[in-house]
Amino acid sequence: MSFFNRLKYLVKNQSAYSSDFVGASTLKKARNILTIQNKHLFSASDMSAYQKTIDLIVKKIIKRDRSHRYYIGKKNENIEAAKRTIYKYESFCTSNIKVTPNTKNGFDLYVENIYLGQVPKELNPDMRHYLQTSMMTAFAYIKGGPYKYYNEEQHVVIEEEKEPFDLSIYIQFS
Repeated sequence: MSFFNRLKYLVKNQSAYSSDFVGASTLKKARNILTIQNKHLFSASDMSAYQKTIDLIVKKIIKRDRSHRYYIGKKNENIEAAKRTIYKYESFCTSNIKVTPNTKNGFDLYVENIYLGQVPKELNPDMRHYLQTSMMTAFAYIKGGPYKYYNEEQHVVIEEEKEPFDLSIYIQFS
């Protein structure tokens, strides 16, 4: 039997078992899958009474964002169909968040390397435990600011700039 015929025979017999032939499995045998052990969601306004600090962080997030998906990428005709208020920067976020222990048995939160405040005290026992035993993932999403909504009486999309900025901070431990 020639080399070509042997190769043809091998491929024909092993085609149904290609993953075994290659030595790889299509499904990973995951033994240590990361699962969410704990998660927290809170606002920057819960942590800091200084609107100037929140505005400074928001400006930095907006400046660093590369997508520029204002109003979640929706045009005025799509806002009518959404039937809700759409904020200009609601799809902008950052993962540049640091949680550091302080001397008062609490945790300081930094967003974009700017001190925002202390993590709410009711979260401290969970944070202490999970920071020592788990991997932390955190995001801060922009809330508030300029927004658009559809006015059904006038049948037009109206843009407002009345609402102050805030941040939704999401911290999860896996």
